[in-house]
Amino acid sequence: MTGGLIGRAGELAALRRLLAQGRLVTVVGAAGVGKSALAAHAAAAVSGQLPDGVVRVRWWDGAPARRQSAVQALAEALDGGTAERAEDPKGGARRPVDGSDVVARLVGRRVLILLDDIDPVRQECARLVQAVLQQAPGVRLLVTGRHPMGLGHESVLRLRPLATTEPDEKGAGGRAAARGQEAEDVSPGPAQDPGNSGLVRDSGNTGPVQDSASTGPVQDSASTATTHDPGNPEPVQDPENSRPLQDSASTTTTPGPRRSGTAGAPGNTLDAALAGDVAAGRAAGAESADPPAPRPGPAVALFVARALALRRDRDDAHPFSAEAESRTVLDLCAALEGVPLAIELAATESASTSVTQVAGLLGLGHGWLGAPDAPLRRHRSVRAAVGASYALCDRAERSTWARLSVFEGDFDEDAATYVCAGGGLGAHEVPSCLARLALASVLETVRGPGGVLPPRYRLSAAARGFAAERLEAAGEVAAARGRHLGWYAQVAAGAHQLWSTGRHERATRLVRDEERQLYAALEHGPDHGDRGVAALAMVRDLWFWWAVCGQLTRGREQLRRLLPLARADTRLCGQALWLAGWLAVCAGDAGAEELLRQAWRVAVLSGDDATVGRVAHAEGTLALRAGQTERAIERLREAADTIPAHAVHGPSAAVSLAVLTVAQAAVRPAEALRSARRATARPQARHDAWTHAMTQYAHALVELARGRRSRAWRRAHQALAAVTEVPSAAGAATVRALIAAIEGRSGQRAGGEGGGGGCAAARATRAT
Repeated sequence: MTGGLIGRAGELAALRRLLAQGRLVTVVGAAGVGKSALAAHAAAAVSGQLPDGVVRVRWWDGAPARRQSAVQALAEALDGGTAERAEDPKGGARRPVDGSDVVARLVGRRVLILLDDIDPVRQECARLVQAVLQQAPGVRLLVTGRHPMGLGHESVLRLRPLATTEPDEKGAGGRAAARGQEAEDVSPGPAQDPGNSGLVRDSGNTGPVQDSASTGPVQDSASTATTHDPGNPEPVQDPENSRPLQDSASTTTTPGPRRSGTAGAPGNTLDAALAGDVAAGRAAGAESADPPAPRPGPAVALFVARALALRRDRDDAHPFSAEAESRTVLDLCAALEGVPLAIELAATESASTSVTQVAGLLGLGHGWLGAPDAPLRRHRSVRAAVGASYALCDRAERSTWARLSVFEGDFDEDAATYVCAGGGLGAHEVPSCLARLALASVLETVRGPGGVLPPRYRLSAAARGFAAERLEAAGEVAAARGRHLGWYAQVAAGAHQLWSTGRHERATRLVRDEERQLYAALEHGPDHGDRGVAALAMVRDLWFWWAVCGQLTRGREQLRRLLPLARADTRLCGQALWLAGWLAVCAGDAGAEELLRQAWRVAVLSGDDATVGRVAHAEGTLALRAGQTERAIERLREAADTIPAHAVHGPSAAVSLAVLTVAQAAVRPAEALRSARRATARPQARHDAWTHAMTQYAHALVELARGRRSRAWRRAHQALAAVTEVPSAAGAATVRALIAAIEGRSGQRAGGEGGGGGCAAARATRAT
């Protein structure tokens, strides 16, 4: 693509600085990120400082290289792009050019050689560059490619996609879209070398082709002193493809209850609020101001500039208003992940149709974006640009790349090894393939190797879409998704084990780190009965994520989709029906009762006492919300007596006792105190932060009803300290409401239905 350099002021300055400091600089980046354009502008900026100017050499145009050596290509470029090579006396064929002769021609010259897109001849080019550095001290070399050359004298500038939004003043905004437009210096050259007399250090001037106010990446533009650009065929297809959310407000405990004018009772029942009640979460955040609208970043500026330029040149272009369609353009650039080639192609496409339609079509992938009249073949479509990298991979790398398409977001090396191994690719080969793909800028390294934790990688949307096509062509989609589901089913089981043993922080961090992969496994993995059962077991294992951590809607959607895939008479089905019913109770859905009835029948037939008890728990919570206190007490007492001591996949009996305490507090204070003590004495109340928070809350409510405000205040703060270990904003808000009620009634008469404690308890049991 052509056009002025937009949004690369920092990178251009960094590149000029590296050229002033060393003789070999390599610009590295993924397909379509704008390496050639940046190098061309940097070369043009410094060409006036070199007596012999700039020589540009390019070997390929999106396909395997022609049968031409690096030495021959450089010799042609030095001759001004002409083919002046000696003829063979016998047959008239051209004799190969000797490398020493080419290097000898450079001795004594002060020139910048731009070696553009060296990947097809990287090894040969490395030998040539080494010889030039040793024998021609006045020559500097600027190289572009998918990965570094690996020479000791090399400085590397790693080019990233541009941000779709600008960061806010605190540095928080735009981080997701701005994945680092930073320069990475690798083995930088000396601060000043003998051949640096012609290139002064960068003094802030960004050269004659710099748009100081622009913000966006560009594609390759053909503007250099001397150019060699052989035409090559299109790329060939592969013939061999066989943390928990801590409460933001800190909690400080003081010796006794503080006096304040704040009055009010808790806003939610204990079970609903501390179990992630969605309505409570919304109420808790109702007073928070909406975040400011994101400011458009460099990628948006690039799209707007290209779209407006196209409309100036074409009378039949579709209308476009940068101001009216700013949000659509922002979303479009975010979907394209700030990749400049894709953004420019999308801008070109928008001249024929609306921006909204282009953005909608991106759901089909990025490979269709194209411009048939682009100067370079590899820039005529996103598919061609990514396919150029694919053509340079070996068979193992291609298989690994294709199978990685089942991952969404970032993933670790262990997961990739499990999913990609097989079908002729050994598990021991996958880590090295991942490292080579990362070195070639196909994979983005999220967490580098060498640490305690395994490396994490990410596949861009364009590379993932291309890989998905290759995987489908190989007929391996079902197998890859099945292995993906199998791996993340074990991740879900591990998270459940961590939660069950009281390590809530580690459990929620694990789920949050793998959240996108878990959802992808649930949505794409189950295509028949066995995989449907495995996916349903995943949903059950993640019960705490749906119910406690505020993901009610997600959990209900998954259960609604997966329950029909399981047999209706299994213990797993009963547990899933109970979970669906409990989530419906927390969400206030009228269909909760029917789901709980179905769960009870399946649990009784399968002999699952824990699920029978948890159905009673959910029914008790439902009755408590409806104001049916006696029925709630009956059902919650049954739940506490039925749930086994060490039952998993749901709340423990201590939780039922805590909710029973809340139900009894307003009508039977003495029994409520006994229930609170029973709940506190259970083992789960000691090692499980969520259960501990609920039991302490219930105990505080009873103490308030009895008029013992100091004890209630201490218990409530213990509950608050525990609930901040669990990512439930609604739970923290409910505990704070109780603390406010305690402090606000410090001067009122205690005890009795007319006292402040009794009123607070009564309102707590009636609230939803």
